[in-house]
Amino acid sequence: MGIIYYLIPDLHKKEFNVKDCLKSVFTGQGVAYFKNKVFRQHKPVGGIKVMYQHCMMLQELGYEAYPLIMGDYVGNFFGYDIELKYINDIGYNLSSKDVVVSPEFILYLGLEFNHCIKVIFNQSQSWRYYKAKLGKADVGKNYLELGYDHVINCSDHLCEMLKLKMNLDSVAITNGIDQRKFFPLPEKRVEGRVLVLSRKHPEHIQQIISASSQLNFDFHVVDGLTEDELINEYQQADIFLATGYPEGLPLPQLEAMNCGCVVIGFSGGGGNEYMVDKVTALVSADGDCVDVVKRLQVLEGNERFKELIRQNGYEKASEYTLANTKRMLNDFYSKLDTN
Repeated sequence: MGIIYYLIPDLHKKEFNVKDCLKSVFTGQGVAYFKNKVFRQHKPVGGIKVMYQHCMMLQELGYEAYPLIMGDYVGNFFGYDIELKYINDIGYNLSSKDVVVSPEFILYLGLEFNHCIKVIFNQSQSWRYYKAKLGKADVGKNYLELGYDHVINCSDHLCEMLKLKMNLDSVAITNGIDQRKFFPLPEKRVEGRVLVLSRKHPEHIQQIISASSQLNFDFHVVDGLTEDELINEYQQADIFLATGYPEGLPLPQLEAMNCGCVVIGFSGGGGNEYMVDKVTALVSADGDCVDVVKRLQVLEGNERFKELIRQNGYEKASEYTLANTKRMLNDFYSKLDTN
């Protein structure tokens, strides 16, 4: 096998679209649109973090693998010590032995490369918006028919969904957590402290916080933290509020569980692999903020139950290791190398 490149897209490229701008003005969102395009800041993205992890584990397995930076966004907010490659230096003409791994949310990115093996890495419930991203000539095609050679997913849940929704066979390389970094420190934990990541569904976050004003919880809403800062927040939190949906295999809940948080909120679908209601977490239907508040009320009045959920969640999350991810990576790429 040649070199494996994980494509890091230019996520925060400031593309100004006149049609979208006018639409935002008519809907009263003109100022927000302008700020987003002009002052957009680079922030951590979980899917990019996983791609960096894959590259590091592949190098440990003896493969030559690099993040390939496609624009200004580098995305390494996690202190990973790994050599980067840049598209301006590498170009698009690779050898037939080389591999490009493209994120699923930019469908055509990997197809810009010539000759090489093309893999799409699906970390979300992509079928929900897949058709809308296809060009007219490609309507009705799945990833393989589009031009990719292989599809990998970050969970068994996504494999099942791609088979069901797109009649597509794929391979699961399940996400893992670095448990040398993410672990509980009970002496730091603050009773009643609820940690929330602000990026997903902020309107639900505000609704839950407002409806919980009579409860004895202290909500900490954070955004754009480094990995070390985020781990510190997890270790201080009593409860982690999950508000993201839909999800492929959400990392924040797993990270929080590994740090000893009681997880409550939405699974996004993919989180159901480890978020078992009233066993490892308290799970509400996606978007049901009223039910989340009811479950917070249950936790406030039942310390024994809360500690049982905490322990069960920690034990379940401990099954999601980087060692397992590394083994799955080796299984996939070793077979790719023999084809």
